[in-house]
Amino acid sequence: MHKLMGWILVLGGLLLICYPFLKNIAYDRQQQQLLEAFDQLGAMEDIDFSEEQATVEPSKGSDKKTDPALKGGRGIVTIDKIGLEMLIFEGVTEKELGKGAGMIEPQKDFTKHNIGLAGHRAVADGKQFNRLGELEAGDEIQVSTKKETLHYRITDTFVVHKTDVSVLEDQNTPQLTLVTCTPLGSWHPPDRLIVQAELQTVEKR
Repeated sequence: MHKLMGWILVLGGLLLICYPFLKNIAYDRQQQQLLEAFDQLGAMEDIDFSEEQATVEPSKGSDKKTDPALKGGRGIVTIDKIGLEMLIFEGVTEKELGKGAGMIEPQKDFTKHNIGLAGHRAVADGKQFNRLGELEAGDEIQVSTKKETLHYRITDTFVVHKTDVSVLEDQNTPQLTLVTCTPLGSWHPPDRLIVQAELQTVEKR
C-alpha cells in the first residue's frame, strides 16, 4: 500500500513538473493550426468559385438536413452593405473555403467568443469576400444559426501579416473577426485584411 502511494506521489510530481511543458506544446500546436488556416487563404486566390458556390444551394425538394453540400454548416453570414450572403462551414480546408466562409475554430461559441471566419476573394466580382475592403466602422453584420440570429457592428478594419493570429484571441465581449487575403488578386499575398465586429444583440429563433 505504501509502495502504491509512493508511485502515485511520484507520478503526481511528474505531472506537476511536466504540466507547463505540455501546456506550451498544446499552445504551440494551436498557434500552428491558426497560422496554417491564415496561410491557406493565399493558396487559391486565382480560382473562380462560381461552380463551387452553386453546389451549396440545395436542389428543389431536397432536405437541407441531409444534403451532402451542407455537411458541416454552422449558419449564414450576411452583410447587406456589400450584398454578401455566405454559408459558414466548420474548418478552413479547400473544401470548406470553396463553398463559403470557414469557421477557423469550430469549438468556439458565437455568444461567448471571438469567432474567426476566413474567406477567399474569388475572381468573379462580388463573390466570396471580394468586397470586404469596402466595410467601415459602424457597418452591420448578421449571422444566422439554427438557434439564433446574431447582430454585430463593425468596430475596426485593418491589415496584418499572415503570421499575426493574435486577432483571433478572445476579448471581453463576443466578437466576429473576418479574415481574407489582401491585396485583391495577388498570388500568395503575405497580408490579411481583418474586419472585426462586436456582438450587439441575439435573437432566439
